Amino acid sequence: MQDAEAVALTLKGDPRGPELLLTRYQMDVYNVSLRMLRNPADAEDVTQDVFLRAFSRLHQYRPNQPFGAWLHGITRNRCLDVIRSRRPMVELGVIEHASAAAATQDVEAAAITELTSERVRTALDRLTDRERSLLVLRYWEDLPTEAVARCLAISEGATRVALLRARRSLAAALGSQEIGGREFGDEV
Repeated sequence: MQDAEAVALTLKGDPRGPELLLTRYQMDVYNVSLRMLRNPADAEDVTQDVFLRAFSRLHQYRPNQPFGAWLHGITRNRCLDVIRSRRPMVELGVIEHASAAAATQDVEAAAITELTSERVRTALDRLTDRERSLLVLRYWEDLPTEAVARCLAISEGATRVALLRARRSLAAALGSQEIGGREFGDEV
């Protein structure tokens, strides 16, 4: 049975539809959540929440798009909500001293350090959801580019270009702050 048929059954109230979709996608949603959150309990909670949200919003699904990609979008957004709700990992005082160490660190290490500061969080909030998702997945969650591409259901090349643009947007939002002797937005 195809996903579109399972969605149609679900919308008609037939319990075979949600059972099929749950069986088919539960582990994918869990694995994406675990990769993003790095906490099995949080990943289980998010997986359950994603399916509740998906089934309650099934009328918004367009049958001409892959169901898995639609579901992964819901998963990504829910994981980002959880990530945003977490407390900062580093004290702000440590970040003040990080700028002195940035000259010896590579750009990505400096970006990870900087992403924990309140100033950068404020700048991230001014970015689009896609830009914020890219930066959080790549630098905060430290996922490799190919994993970010899979999470966002786009090609790896498109992910690299989108990351470059997202870094430039973040640099602009931060007032073109320099990190590690190079402008943050110039590093691919």
